[in-house]
Amino acid sequence: MTIEVLFGWIASALCTLILVPQIIKALQTRHTDDVSMFMLILSVSGNAFWAAHASLTGNIPLLVGASLIALMSILLIIFKYKFDNKQ
Repeated sequence: MTIEVLFGWIASALCTLILVPQIIKALQTRHTDDVSMFMLILSVSGNAFWAAHASLTGNIPLLVGASLIALMSILLIIFKYKFDNKQ
């Protein structure tokens, strides 16, 4: 494994962990009012394009990371619909 690929996997792992604390907090508190829906939509959109780019260029670490982040963002969108206070 080259150093470039190793750095790619490390970066992918670290960036993928970004949303884990928010997902855990949302599950524990059943509260997502303070999570921005616009941020989640941008995250899904941006990471979908990163995943497409990674797929076209054969960058597997980026493909895995971007796909996981997009899926976690979709999960948070689902939580927002489920947990937000409806008035």
